[in-house]
Amino acid sequence: MKNDVIQYDRAYWQIKNKIECGILPVGSKLPGRAALCRQLGTSERTIRRVLKLLEQDGFLEIMPRKSPRVISPFPSLKGRALQNTRKTNAAQVDDLMRTADLLCYPIYLRGLRLCAGDDWRTPEWMLGKMDPNRPEEFWRLSSRLGRFFIARNENELLLRAVDSLGFQGKEPPLGSLEDRTRYRAHIETLFQTVKSGGAPGRAELDAIFSQYRAIAEQAGEVQFLQLRSPCPMLAEADGLDQQLCLAQERYSSMCLDLLGLIAIGRYQPGDHLPTHDQLQKYYGVSRDTSVKAVRMLREWGVVTAAPRRGISVEMDLAALQKIRIAPESIACHVRRYLDSLDLLSLTVERAAAHAAAHVKSKDVQRLRETMLGQLEQPYEHQLIPRTLLDFITEHIQYDALRSIYGVLARNFSIGRSIPKLVSRDKNPQNRELYRQCAEAADILLGGDAGLFAERTADIFERVRHLVVSECKRLGYWEAAMQVYDGASLWQ
Repeated sequence: MKNDVIQYDRAYWQIKNKIECGILPVGSKLPGRAALCRQLGTSERTIRRVLKLLEQDGFLEIMPRKSPRVISPFPSLKGRALQNTRKTNAAQVDDLMRTADLLCYPIYLRGLRLCAGDDWRTPEWMLGKMDPNRPEEFWRLSSRLGRFFIARNENELLLRAVDSLGFQGKEPPLGSLEDRTRYRAHIETLFQTVKSGGAPGRAELDAIFSQYRAIAEQAGEVQFLQLRSPCPMLAEADGLDQQLCLAQERYSSMCLDLLGLIAIGRYQPGDHLPTHDQLQKYYGVSRDTSVKAVRMLREWGVVTAAPRRGISVEMDLAALQKIRIAPESIACHVRRYLDSLDLLSLTVERAAAHAAAHVKSKDVQRLRETMLGQLEQPYEHQLIPRTLLDFITEHIQYDALRSIYGVLARNFSIGRSIPKLVSRDKNPQNRELYRQCAEAADILLGGDAGLFAERTADIFERVRHLVVSECKRLGYWEAAMQVYDGASLWQ
């Protein structure tokens, strides 16, 4: 279970990202295959396949006995990459633009703030090449500059979420020379402010995101293609989970979900799990996948299974917590959990403020009652932050943002799939989280949407901090960080 996304897909995506970010500019040559194998931790056969795909998509030129050369920062119109798209109408583009504004603003800002020292070489080089007198190249470089700061967050899920909106490679109307000169001046001011330790001005940030609005405004005049997410982590947002999730990803996810249901007491020792037919229908998987998932649970001693006797639970939480689960066997799931919490804590304040404007008092009262009921039940108290997240997701008005948040909410449940992260009884951390969630609901009931959003951001940052600390204590952190190298997304 070491690879949550097949090796060639990740290697392809990492090289493609470096080309699109400008880290590998047009005219540059890629390292030899042996060096790429070392850098990406994969085989020469995989590298050969990746380079061939990049050539087919119009990024590379490959000549006999010569290193592959970058020929374009964007895919060819005839390339395979653009086959994974869908046409979008003006209303959908407006939805995507508003999602981008809420989602990308804090992501871009943190990417800027993370830059230090030599990190600035690539963005400053691109800024230096942005000549207002050459409009087409100017806007292409601007797009790549924005992508660099998003990639600087070192979160693959975050970067793919932004890519799934479809703005990558799109350019706004050329505009006037004066517009481009003013835009470049805003970027220069933004760089100077951040490098000197200051807080970026709203005018500079609004100028950066004006590109999204300009693209949306011209959507009725030009074809707009939204990327379907190539990532299993985001596939459900596009309705492509069955086509894109790997068999390995499906059975390990199913196994951990069942483990989590047993850990929180939904199934007690002696209970029967659903039949294979029922599991296949519920999880949307093949019989082979359900058999592999149950086999893994049997190997851990969690269940027994026999023909005509069904699948019986053998362990409770206390026994589950004594199981030796190798960190490497769940590393991909832990990394997805951590990446989701990072994206959530970074963006939830703006999403919560948006959602709060569309709730009714009776909805908030129902939320308060649900959380109170969960507090009084064993295991259920740990689901209170998820209940708050579901509430926010339900009231998001933009389809694209609601889809992404739906995936984050589902990924949030990974925490209850790891027995050592589950607690039957309430502890001080659980009680404090409930207090904060209840207080946030009361604030919203009082009509202060802004303060509700701030408190919500505090809650999910606290959750992220607690999970990171526990993962480090339990030995899961290091294995999760080995799933992929975040720095390779931008360096």
